[in-house]
Amino acid sequence: MRSASLASGGCSSSSCSFPAIVGPVLLIGAHRHGASFAAQEATGTLLGLAALSGFALAYGRTALRASWPVSVAAGWAVAAATAGLVGAVGGNLLAGVVTAIGSLALAHQGIPRTTLPQSWLEPPRGDLALRMAVTVLMVVSLAAVAGWLGPTTSGVLTALPVLACVLAAFTHARHGGAAATQLLRGMLSGMAGFVVFCLLVAAVVRDAGITVTFMAVTAAALFTQGAVAWASTRSAPAGRRAGFAPLSCRLGGAEQRVR
Repeated sequence: MRSASLASGGCSSSSCSFPAIVGPVLLIGAHRHGASFAAQEATGTLLGLAALSGFALAYGRTALRASWPVSVAAGWAVAAATAGLVGAVGGNLLAGVVTAIGSLALAHQGIPRTTLPQSWLEPPRGDLALRMAVTVLMVVSLAAVAGWLGPTTSGVLTALPVLACVLAAFTHARHGGAAATQLLRGMLSGMAGFVVFCLLVAAVVRDAGITVTFMAVTAAALFTQGAVAWASTRSAPAGRRAGFAPLSCRLGGAEQRVR
């Protein structure tokens, strides 16, 4: 049975925090437009994480006192403004890394930690199929327009919080604003693998080649996600490691442990 355990620690989804969309988009961009294009697109994606962070922060704070449509509107308003700003300003790889890490950290700190009762929550019916469909649609659409938009703008758009929005809205509608807030807070804490993936693509794809780079960075992202999950479990109190607090989020059959 697919289920999610939610309580005070929050919950994160691997479909949001792992580069399921950006990975294929960057790979297609590399094959169609070259390694340099992919490197710049990856840098743009790092810059675009400021928009995802802005969405999570605005939605998470609004959801505690408003309905999901209002929270979605607030989140996308901030995301759109932030994406427009970083897209216009641009930046090199260092600026992208600083923007990504700084915005994720600030948004995580800015989302309140709420206390939820221990419970097992069923995901929406058709949850996995919906997320797969959204992922495929995003990959195909972004890959199709990447050359026209240019690498930086395409990268920024790749980071937009489409999957995060879907999961947050469903969670909010079914289980309340506090649950959605903790979903987003947990998602932000699990973005290390995403950042590592984009950073390494931008840094090495020109010299290492497309195939070697994407195989290596995928392994590095998986290792990073596993290390973060292990460290989080190790640092949790004994009761939480035993499962008496919300350690897992099984969405689409995959379990990810969070603080």
